[in-house]
Amino acid sequence: MRVRRVVACLVLVAVVSGCTSVIAGNVRPAPGLKPRPLTGETIKRVLLDDAALSRILDQPLTTKSDLPPRFGGPEKLQQNFGAVSPAECVGVTLMLAHGAYRSGPVKNVARETWWNAATQPATVIDVSEGVVALPTAADATALFATFSQQWDRCNGATVTISSGSVAFADQISDVRVVNSVLAATVSIQTRLAGSPTTGARPEARALGVRGNCLVEVEVAFFSTRNPSDQGTGDVNTSAIDIAHAMMDKVSALS
Repeated sequence: MRVRRVVACLVLVAVVSGCTSVIAGNVRPAPGLKPRPLTGETIKRVLLDDAALSRILDQPLTTKSDLPPRFGGPEKLQQNFGAVSPAECVGVTLMLAHGAYRSGPVKNVARETWWNAATQPATVIDVSEGVVALPTAADATALFATFSQQWDRCNGATVTISSGSVAFADQISDVRVVNSVLAATVSIQTRLAGSPTTGARPEARALGVRGNCLVEVEVAFFSTRNPSDQGTGDVNTSAIDIAHAMMDKVSALS
């Protein structure tokens, strides 16, 4: 079912409430949040390390040398892999999408990806986490409200991404706000040129706001699971849990 409304009212101090939508949740500043915005390399400290992520997911993770962490200005936002349709929904399926942040005054971006390091079958393929710093908390709140409306309109949509030799069909579902975090599930099908479409693989997406920062999380899951697989990753909760841990770090650093 398409959710009709995500944000019905927005107050400058970052409260989204009084909504009678299927999507339920409130956006509010953390108790005792100081007004000092995070900028520069400080935002890299918002990202969780492998130990913290492994505790949340109960499986080991590692980095890859060919996909190092990113830090910089808006040029570090992710460009599209190919032609995207509908373009408005790219921010749901592609983390830190350049097109999604075009309307925001982005100052700094940090991102890191962690990969499954289990020696036995596991639940999670990889975790990507990112943080975007804007000039003020009001800027971050306004952009979060924009994303909430965009994700709502994309609920139930299929986003196609084509780059010639490979094409993706990303089905968006279960868009919701849970404890100040915008979340969605994306079911991804991949097709290589001359080959049939692969089976769908689930990804969990989450986007939260705290102070002048937006945090983004993407957790990719294996398409098939067995009870004996290592890890407690859950497509409904894991990305949200990671986003909350990052938001707590924003508060601690502010």
